[in-house]
Amino acid sequence: MKMTSEAFHTWSQHLQLTPETEALISSIRSSRPIRHVSGRASNITGRYPSPKMGVSIQFESDRVEFWALHTLERDDDVLEYYEQSSRIPLSYQAKSGRRTTQWHTPDFFVLRRESAGWEEWKQEQTLASLAEAQPARYQSAANGQWRCPPGERYAEQLGLTYRFRSSAEFRPLEIQNLKFLQDFWAHEVPPNEAQEALVLAHLQAHPGILLSELLAAYPDLSVDVIWTLLGTRRVFTDLSATLLMRHESVALYAEATQVLNASQSKMATFPSSLAATLLAWDGRLWHVEEWGEEVVQLRPEIGEILALPRVEFEHLKQEGSLWIVGEADPSPMTPEVRQILVKAGSKAQRAANQRMIHMLAYARGETTTAPKRSVQRWWKAYQEAQERHRCGYLGLLDRVAARGNRNQRIEPASLQLLEAALQAHYAAPQGKSAAAVYRLYREQCEKLGLPPVSQPTFYRVRARFTTNEVEAKRRGTRAAYASQAFSWLDQATPRHGERPFAFAHLDHTELDIVLVSSLTGKPLGKPWATLLTDAYSRRILACYLTYDPPSYRSVMMALRVCVQRHQRLPQECFVDRGPEFGSVYFETLLTRHAVTKKDRPTAQPRMGSVIERLFGTATTQLLHQLSGNTQATKQPRQMTRDVDPRRLAVWTLERFAARFCEYAYEVYDQMDHPALGQSPREAFAQGMQLAGMRTHRLIPYSEEFLILSCPTTRTKYAKLDAARGVVVNGLRYYHPLMRFSKEAGKPVEVRYEPFDMSRAYAFVDGQWLTCAADAFLQVQGRSEREWGLILDEWREQQRVHQRKRVGIDSARLAAFLEGMLTEEALLSQQQRDLEGVAIREAIVGPTNRASLEASDIDLEMDDELDLTTLPTLEEYR
Repeated sequence: MKMTSEAFHTWSQHLQLTPETEALISSIRSSRPIRHVSGRASNITGRYPSPKMGVSIQFESDRVEFWALHTLERDDDVLEYYEQSSRIPLSYQAKSGRRTTQWHTPDFFVLRRESAGWEEWKQEQTLASLAEAQPARYQSAANGQWRCPPGERYAEQLGLTYRFRSSAEFRPLEIQNLKFLQDFWAHEVPPNEAQEALVLAHLQAHPGILLSELLAAYPDLSVDVIWTLLGTRRVFTDLSATLLMRHESVALYAEATQVLNASQSKMATFPSSLAATLLAWDGRLWHVEEWGEEVVQLRPEIGEILALPRVEFEHLKQEGSLWIVGEADPSPMTPEVRQILVKAGSKAQRAANQRMIHMLAYARGETTTAPKRSVQRWWKAYQEAQERHRCGYLGLLDRVAARGNRNQRIEPASLQLLEAALQAHYAAPQGKSAAAVYRLYREQCEKLGLPPVSQPTFYRVRARFTTNEVEAKRRGTRAAYASQAFSWLDQATPRHGERPFAFAHLDHTELDIVLVSSLTGKPLGKPWATLLTDAYSRRILACYLTYDPPSYRSVMMALRVCVQRHQRLPQECFVDRGPEFGSVYFETLLTRHAVTKKDRPTAQPRMGSVIERLFGTATTQLLHQLSGNTQATKQPRQMTRDVDPRRLAVWTLERFAARFCEYAYEVYDQMDHPALGQSPREAFAQGMQLAGMRTHRLIPYSEEFLILSCPTTRTKYAKLDAARGVVVNGLRYYHPLMRFSKEAGKPVEVRYEPFDMSRAYAFVDGQWLTCAADAFLQVQGRSEREWGLILDEWREQQRVHQRKRVGIDSARLAAFLEGMLTEEALLSQQQRDLEGVAIREAIVGPTNRASLEASDIDLEMDDELDLTTLPTLEEYR
């Protein structure tokens, strides 16, 4: 938690900070971030609920800044940290030789026990190009670290520090395990002293015991006890060695020094059997497929299996050419080597494997069946490739596919003109066809007296020229996204989270089916579905259906359903950049329950492929089998009255929602998933068993949760009038206990029910009061959306009559509402709201109006309500 004012002043005196520097840090501590992060360069941004700071911290990259947050959280030397805290000037000499000053916003300002200063984090892969472009600003130190001399000079003047840090400092598996244990080090866990003492005693007697063995020895032992001891640093393991979900690989120790000694011993010696071990050799990672007495089967990252004689393997091991690596170690393979190996055929790789065996035997002085001159040539090619690519294997690949005359036979001037024509006419938003570009190119050649290339040659050059960047120029970034290369994942990066409820996707979709009114039988339109999906097990955690387009209300109901069914919320929630997910209400609700929000980049659906695929599955398996589905509308010119979904629709929202939820929670949940090899329900149960039940993170589905999940106003507070109550969204609400409140005249926290404007909640004297609206009869049962339509119509009438201000009482409001009952927009919204009542009552229960007795409701307003002061009730942000 943050330091108090007295503790901060004591800390400043301990560091002997000047008054100016102390004032600067005080300003940073009391101010909000000076900028909001954005999702440039396809970054995943978000907000992390910091246990150390007690607020949500924004991050601009989930692989750099988000990982840095976990490092800062678990560093005992870090007292406080603040993101995007201030702008500082960096003065240095540009590459052109001119003096320049750039204003820069570092990622964090960090207060440590013995220092304070700014920290900037960057991807290690980008630093080389940055140092080349701005050598005076980015410099590599002798110890492998990176420095920013201009930032260091500025900070030194203030007695502060400036640290430039790269992603190379991270150990990916350690970060994943810290996230896995967050429920135990960031939240209070009820102690289980008996089982904790049992574990500690057993580890003292058996240091290094595997987690699977410990659980087998004590069947009644809860794995949550182990996670608690690890999270509170009373039991230790090498968090960078393996994922904690793999119980058979997690070695436990009672002392931290034992972990270090065991790691050093493991690196120094090889086990007797290397089956299923990961090795590094010749610039690549190799997996031991089979450990035999005479032959070792090695499978590389890319390529054919190598059957290496055991004697050759032992020789490589003795000379240190291959070594064991951990699952967290990144692959030494460079992108250039990967590209060459991908293009090499299986036949060429099998031949290279044979050459490798002959060459290794020749290097040890043994005789081989291959000709001596050939082996010498292979050895030379191997050494050259080792020096050039750090992978000698490339030198053993034959060049059969590269045989023939490869010299350029096109006249240089003609080729240069061709490339210019492609750049000017083909890589352009007009999207000219290749044939049209070729005609333009040929005309240009005739004017200049140059021989044009043939049409087949033109198309070959154009194919090499058409990169993803060219597609983006021709058809836009969204169209080019389909041809963009996939990101390579390694074993240290769980694709969809490492356990159930670690990672969930939340999104909306308009379903391809037309529903009808339960009262009139007439079509009301297509419903929207809001789904919350667990990425690990692909299980649907919650679904909510409504006629209203996506809004914070749908999000609120989906989260309520999740808590109702599972009594918990996910640790990380992955959403798109829709306005409902950027609202203050949504972010506040997630922060209150320690949920990290991640925003996926715009127009990049692969980031949400789990839930997007689920939408498609539900459409094909369920919706397309029902009457009223909209397949025929995909080709409107061919649709006739006989197949018009509006004429065939028979499902009401209540009946359809019940069956859709049955499909989501029972049918889909028990069907085998092709990516899992089992059903989502089975994967979920298995994952919960391995990860622990984490009962201390359960959220009771209570009236308090329902109130806290309701939205609040823009200011969050309203002034309490003991006689008249509080004003929320332009309506006055009252509860009899307000008359005796000690907080009269003070602002109190308020919330409102978006589906019934007759009720609001006020936190008065330490309790939530359910308050009734003065205009109870006029607004009872009306949703926030309907109330917004009413106010819009009222304002329009006053504008027509050229009245700027108008006061109304309950009678006038009632007369106005009766006149509006003929309005089509209001009628449509009323019918849609009415259809959703049954669904909402099934989730939250019937509306409790016990506290809203007629005697408590004043149907006459005490004074006039000025409509010009009412805010427009639209999408809550």
